[in-house]
Amino acid sequence: MRVASHSSRGSRPVEANRAAAGDGRARHVAIGALFLVLGACTVTPPVSVVRTAPGDKSGEIKGDPVKLKRGPQEAYAGARAGFHVVRSHEDWERAWPEDKTPPMPATLDTSSHMLFLAVSDTQAVTKMKVQRVLETGTFLYVWVRETKVGEGCTNKSPDRAFDAVVGARADKPVKFFVEEERGESCGEPPVAGVECRLTNAETWSTKLEAQPGDAVECALSATARGKFELVDKVLAMADLPAGSTAKLAFKKGPERGVMELDVYGTYRVTAEAADEAGRRGKATATIDVKPPKTKDVLVQLVWAGFDRADMPDTFPRVNLRVAEEGPKGQRCSAEIPIPGLCEVKTRGAYTYMRIPEGSRRLPVSVQFLDERIEKGPGPCVHVWYDGERTGETCDRLHRDADEIWRVGTLDTTTGKLIPDGATASSADAAKPAPAAPEKPAPAPTSTKK
Repeated sequence: MRVASHSSRGSRPVEANRAAAGDGRARHVAIGALFLVLGACTVTPPVSVVRTAPGDKSGEIKGDPVKLKRGPQEAYAGARAGFHVVRSHEDWERAWPEDKTPPMPATLDTSSHMLFLAVSDTQAVTKMKVQRVLETGTFLYVWVRETKVGEGCTNKSPDRAFDAVVGARADKPVKFFVEEERGESCGEPPVAGVECRLTNAETWSTKLEAQPGDAVECALSATARGKFELVDKVLAMADLPAGSTAKLAFKKGPERGVMELDVYGTYRVTAEAADEAGRRGKATATIDVKPPKTKDVLVQLVWAGFDRADMPDTFPRVNLRVAEEGPKGQRCSAEIPIPGLCEVKTRGAYTYMRIPEGSRRLPVSVQFLDERIEKGPGPCVHVWYDGERTGETCDRLHRDADEIWRVGTLDTTTGKLIPDGATASSADAAKPAPAAPEKPAPAPTSTKK
């Protein structure tokens, strides 16, 4: 028993040694795997970025200058924003947006050289420049100057600014020092101006009052400021009242236009000037065409559903009429004026009617002298009373020549239009029919230097 017991005690060191040997081999395997993992994590040395102010003490770092070569830059356009160090194909792929990686330039041999690539992250930067690289025993230091757009300047380039240089390869951590500077000022942008006047007046103004039928002349002025010259000047219509066909006619050159006002409302004319840097100056002149505050009723026949390029003299000919009630009532129009019943003027396709103050109910109608197709320009009747628009309705139907559009009955005490078959009370509650939408205006006239 003691022998067996001794044998048993004697066998313990052998078994322990075997276990220890096994544990040692396991530890060696684990340590080897750990070194592999650590090695894989440190293949690419870290890159850091510090933004500095001009004259920062980062410039006092001592080290050996790295000789740099700045070759053609086209191969690096479109790289991902940021600061990149390329020592391998993996580094190259990380420097580009996903699925947009171009082939690495054949002249870049990453076994012996490395690429320093600085790419701006904003259009406000117009230039990136890698100025120098220093190497110490443990680090590579890279100085980059970032030039922002100057005061009053614009960056017309669609691409982000970047710079790429190549130096001898060194597998060390890299720290970028980025210094910002402001580019040279471009001065003030150009200034544009526009003033208008009645053609028979001497005074020019940015705000004008006129009446339908008046002719207005507008003139553009432009002055270059800063270091860029003017290259473009434009005088154009900006806004027109609904139903207006007014156009600027440039009989005295592209900087001076004349138009005839045709409906009540607000007209706006714009002037714009641009310089070589694409900077623009704008100005606006306003012409208000307001109906007089009177108890006379003003009726306008205007148009809707036309293109700005359409000429009003191509619209169907029509005749605006107002009549006294009853089978023997007189009918007043531009063709048959009846003093005391209405005063009528026509200018092109537009008709302007004044009905004297009174207490009457007068049927209003429009006679078509030409055929009107359903989708062509259509007439609208606007009614004004005491300075306010009190009625508006448009005709959108196909009309044969000599056909009559019965607009409704006009109450001269209120300026309201009573539709055929409606009572006066229901007409007061009814909303006027909206004018048909007009097509957009053509591009403005432009003069380029």
